[in-house]
Amino acid sequence: MTRKKLPLMLPKAIRFSLVLLLSLQFLPLKAQNSIEVGYENLFLKEVLADIEEKSGLSFSYSDELIANKRVTIKPSDLSLDSILNILADDTGLLFEKIGDRQVIISVPKTETLVCGYLFDGLTKAPLPYATLILKGTAKGYTTDENGYFAIDDESTINGILVQYVGYAERLLLPADFTRNDCGNILLYPQAETLNEVIVRSYLIRGIDKNKDGSLTLSSEEQGILPGLVEPDIFQSAQWVPGITSINETVSDIQIRGGSADQNLILYDGIKMYNTGHFFGMLSIFNPNITSNATIFKGGASPEYGDRISGVIDIQGETGVPEKTRAGLGINGTQADAFVKARLGESVGLVVSGRRSYADVGDLGTPTFDAISEKVFQNTIVVNEASGQIIEDEDEETLVGGEETFFFYDTNIKLIIQPSEKDSIYLSGLLTNNDLNFRLQEDENLTEDALITENEGLSFEWIGEKGTNWHYSFGAYYSDYESFYRTQFREQQQIEEDNLRRNTVLDYGFNAELAYDFSRQHAIKGGYQYSSNEVFYQLSRDENGDDGEPEDDEDPLPSADERDFNEVSNRKNTTNTVYGAYVFRPQNKGLISLGLRVSTFSLLDGWYFEPRLNVEYPLSKLLRLKLTGEKRYQTISQLVEFDDTRLRLQSGIWTLTDDNEFPLLESEQFSLGLLFDFKGWILDVDGYVKKIDGLTTFTNGFTNASENYSQGTSDVFGLDFLLKKQLGNYRIWLGYTYNKVDYRFEELQDAKFPGNNDITNNLTFSNTYEAGNWRFSLGWNYRTGVPFTPVSGFNVVTGDIEFETINSGRLPDYHRLDASLQYGFRLSSKNESTGTIGLSLQNVYNRQVPLSVFYRVDENPLTGLQDIDQLEQLSLGLTPNFLLRFNF
Repeated sequence: MTRKKLPLMLPKAIRFSLVLLLSLQFLPLKAQNSIEVGYENLFLKEVLADIEEKSGLSFSYSDELIANKRVTIKPSDLSLDSILNILADDTGLLFEKIGDRQVIISVPKTETLVCGYLFDGLTKAPLPYATLILKGTAKGYTTDENGYFAIDDESTINGILVQYVGYAERLLLPADFTRNDCGNILLYPQAETLNEVIVRSYLIRGIDKNKDGSLTLSSEEQGILPGLVEPDIFQSAQWVPGITSINETVSDIQIRGGSADQNLILYDGIKMYNTGHFFGMLSIFNPNITSNATIFKGGASPEYGDRISGVIDIQGETGVPEKTRAGLGINGTQADAFVKARLGESVGLVVSGRRSYADVGDLGTPTFDAISEKVFQNTIVVNEASGQIIEDEDEETLVGGEETFFFYDTNIKLIIQPSEKDSIYLSGLLTNNDLNFRLQEDENLTEDALITENEGLSFEWIGEKGTNWHYSFGAYYSDYESFYRTQFREQQQIEEDNLRRNTVLDYGFNAELAYDFSRQHAIKGGYQYSSNEVFYQLSRDENGDDGEPEDDEDPLPSADERDFNEVSNRKNTTNTVYGAYVFRPQNKGLISLGLRVSTFSLLDGWYFEPRLNVEYPLSKLLRLKLTGEKRYQTISQLVEFDDTRLRLQSGIWTLTDDNEFPLLESEQFSLGLLFDFKGWILDVDGYVKKIDGLTTFTNGFTNASENYSQGTSDVFGLDFLLKKQLGNYRIWLGYTYNKVDYRFEELQDAKFPGNNDITNNLTFSNTYEAGNWRFSLGWNYRTGVPFTPVSGFNVVTGDIEFETINSGRLPDYHRLDASLQYGFRLSSKNESTGTIGLSLQNVYNRQVPLSVFYRVDENPLTGLQDIDQLEQLSLGLTPNFLLRFNF
């Protein structure tokens, strides 16, 4: 419950005179046993403010409890007890004195009243100002300075989530309460020290900042963000400074200047190699069965390896459901269903499935159409005869096509808790995208076929022995497959046939043991084994075919018949040991020292990865942050440019060979300050990052696809967040300065801007929750990405002349997003709820090029070569809706 104060209703001068007079007469307010009052149909909130000023009493209450209640008391001189009795009779509320000067206002004890006192389970000290959230709603409460709370709301039947900094969360269910008797409720310090929360609601409710610098995103408790109708881990993360996507996809997340393939993404311990549906526009992870995600921008613990940039660790359900629950939902792109079944006191099963529906009976929606237009578009600017690119926008043509497309994902998870301190998880997922696309342009026909599929399985056993030992054992299996074929035809004759195949088979196991010497000192160590087998084939046939193959003929030319055919099949096994020492000073700081040591079968030697993470309070309001780390990566994505019209899924996973694809290596350091006071949050981080082992094949310069070169990347950045919370209203300003410089000496002597150099990225957002309503509005602005302009073109030979690498910039990007949600109960007799949501992305429909590439084609009329400048435009105005029911 929160204590509210209103200013005096008397003028300031009169108030001052009265206070002075009383002080001179040595009549302290505390000594008053009766006061003069008189109210005529006045709001209770104003009455309480007046009584507080006259009596020295302090009232604790929730605004919702006293809303719209009025009081009438005839002018008279009354004792405080008499006044409280009159107020109780007039309002039907309970006025309970706690001590001499504290009065708690609550509803009379009925069958729906939930109240209690929150205490530390070890010290038995009260926990003041803890957060209480009614599960399935946007309603939140807090305990008072004595740890007391009282809630009169039927939604408590769904459970109350109790959160307190430094303590394990606890979900209180109806069975935990004794109605009409406020009992003691115990919370215990969080056993896992590394993820202790230091900032609740870092951006919005459900996004918290941990002591180790990571962020935790809770799908079930997350509030609403601009442009989203329901939580999405990857789209939500892009509102955090330092995290962005240059092409608006969720599968191309850039963290502090690193590319998407440099991020380690785990789902229940399964390594993921593709994270997007609809060519990266939608996440493959169902938020309805995802409990939380932990995101490290830097300073990750040493158990995280294999990648040199960020970490996104996603967890499915972790507890046995208290009862069987189910849900159904539909939005503008897909429909889904899930079941969380309680099979016994210690066994639970979670099953979910999602599928797009636009291909079923032509059920298109404005959402699907808007995303399709972005994905399957090509804006073409044709050159003049002199070879110069036409800049006149009137010459631009948006070419459309016909597509048959669908996607689906399914998850299953078995949860077993053989004891109070042990949990066993068996998890599996399957995702699929399937596309056939035809693009007719004059006499030319382009056909694309793409299939991507992810399969994954994992096992994990985590537990505790006594109060000091913690252990975990796990294993995983991940299988990624991608097949992409594109053909160009002129008058039914195949002029070019391109083929891309890519598979990644990854499996491994791990074991970890940790020991807490005390609440201040802890160590942990572990072993990891992984095996990667990566295959890819890139081939091209430019001689064409004499005709269409018969149905029983192999439509793919053999490798010997193709003009270009590159096949790679490599395997790598990694053995890793790691350890960390964690010191938590009594001032609630954190010092973590870690080391990761690995061997790779493809390479010789030992590879050491030290880690440092410091979070030190300079005062109660200000914290200093420092991180440092060195990391290695053996697998990355080759960007293969064939000048295809769509370039769908152009990233090809490949293993290092320490030659053409060297081992990736990064060093990163960050220093920052965090200020948190009364709803104000100021978070500033400066960082530097150096990456070695880049190649032109893994970075894909438009003008250098035929020239192999190795290079480095230097990143300097600053992440800034300023946020203010006023009750249920939150407003924040996020800014990232990110300077990325490449050095490829074989291409250019001087450094030049990197492909992902988004120098300035600004977000301005606000959210508001009122009862069951949620509103959000946000604006994003960022600098356009670099590209290499064309300086000339030979219409006879088809040779393109380029300017200096990445010397041009595309137009700056900005858009406005909005969203709202309304939650409701389907019945007052059970826990069934519903949610309706609406959102708009790019409200003012501004579209700009996100990337530019070129294609040389023969003009059938002149016989000369044409150069086409192809531009991928940003997402246009995109509405979306949500209708969801939970039972």
